[in-house]
Amino acid sequence: MMELVIGGSGSGKSAYAEASVCRCRRNAEENRQKEIPLYYIADMLPYGEETREKIRSHRRMRAGKGFHTLEWYMGLEEQVRKNSRKLDGACVLLECISNLTANEMYMEGGAGRNTVNAVVNGVQLLKESCNHLVVVTNDVFAESVPDSPEMRMYKKYLADINGSLAELADRVTEVVSGVPVTVKDNREAVGSDPGAEKPQAGGIRMITGGAFQGKRSFAETLYPGRQWTDGGECLLEEIETCAAMDHFHLFVRRWLEAGRTAEELTGKILENKKDMIIICDEIGCGLVPVDAFEREYRETAGRICTALAERSSRVDRVVCGIGIRIK
Repeated sequence: MMELVIGGSGSGKSAYAEASVCRCRRNAEENRQKEIPLYYIADMLPYGEETREKIRSHRRMRAGKGFHTLEWYMGLEEQVRKNSRKLDGACVLLECISNLTANEMYMEGGAGRNTVNAVVNGVQLLKESCNHLVVVTNDVFAESVPDSPEMRMYKKYLADINGSLAELADRVTEVVSGVPVTVKDNREAVGSDPGAEKPQAGGIRMITGGAFQGKRSFAETLYPGRQWTDGGECLLEEIETCAAMDHFHLFVRRWLEAGRTAEELTGKILENKKDMIIICDEIGCGLVPVDAFEREYRETAGRICTALAERSSRVDRVVCGIGIRIK
């Protein structure tokens, strides 16, 4: 059994993950009538006082719960193979995939360009080696300010890893302000996934979520045969004629850069479109941008999407490649 837990910074995902793995350990001990080993795989490198204090804080959270800590900063697959006997039948918490990804990408001796395979293969072997596995990862995909090439590559690698782990997991949970939200649960009845419902024909249909979450693939499965327009490259006038637009958030940026208003854009879509699919990155999270235009762009994109969602016949949100119907 494997559970993937995702959430933003300070969302409460660590506390939820610890409670989840401890609950599974108690259940396993009751069923087997014997003590089950409980391991915490830590992969945050202790650099700088801020990081060291974060590590101390996590240790205080785990105190008295029976965890044995394993400090594995990279090379997860090799570590699991070396410790397979120790992990056999154990309950394990791995935290956090975002740190493990960065370590493999940038540390000397790390996997580098092979980071995605290295992390996914390691987690898959870990799942096969223990009784119950809870894996924590970060949601860093909803920023409005353009990333540097290096940061974009990191986010792409992390998103690819998260998507693969979500497929591998029996359960995926997103933690929002301390509240766990079920994204996937293989124990539920077949057909309970809202994304599997037959899409309603006609009207505006929206798909949103963070960057690199698999929104386009989900959209193409839900709405096959569409001719897609790229909002980052098309002519602004194409908003009046296209039937499906990807990267709508980039279209909004270009629209504002051209000196045109949010009201005009919203009006054109609502007045002229009886059948349109819109894919848009969620860019309203993270720090408020310092640049005035970036602040205007972030807020305007959010308000336009709010207005369109209100008039849409269907809205889906994609997390780790999994579509969830929210309207």
